[in-house]
Amino acid sequence: MNRTLILAGALASLLAFGCGKQSAENKAAQTAAQETAKSQAPLYKAFGDSVQSTSPPLALADAMKSPSKTNVVRVMAKVTEVCQKRGCWMMLTDGSSMVRVTFKDDGFFVPKDIAGKTIIAEGLVTEEIIPESDARHHAEDAGKSKAEVEKIKGDQKRITMLAQSVFLPVN
Repeated sequence: MNRTLILAGALASLLAFGCGKQSAENKAAQTAAQETAKSQAPLYKAFGDSVQSTSPPLALADAMKSPSKTNVVRVMAKVTEVCQKRGCWMMLTDGSSMVRVTFKDDGFFVPKDIAGKTIIAEGLVTEEIIPESDARHHAEDAGKSKAEVEKIKGDQKRITMLAQSVFLPVN
């Protein structure tokens, strides 16, 4: 019986130490994999709401096909212009479509030097009627000439985006 207890104890010790070693190896491999994934993932600086959706970004053209005042979408697009007074709006393009983006409750602004960067924006894409005076103001903010501003006549129908968050690449 003593012999059986010794064998059972030895077997239990072997299993305990063997599992511990395997667990440590697995843990090291898992940590290494996580670090590799972090180093390969693009890093973003959040403006606005920092909770990023897990859904893949839509093409801007696809998001613009179905404007909605209730459906938050996530798009990845290139910044073509930014308000040079405060960074209170930006223009995005995906090559075929363009949209003016403003920021929820004017709660945040973006850096004025991000033209040319590809960003992720989350928010509502809607169709709006812009009064002539606002359309002219937007044109002035964009640095349009006086002649270009004066060409704007009447209210303007536009697809716009009200972003709740913007993610700029850090690197």
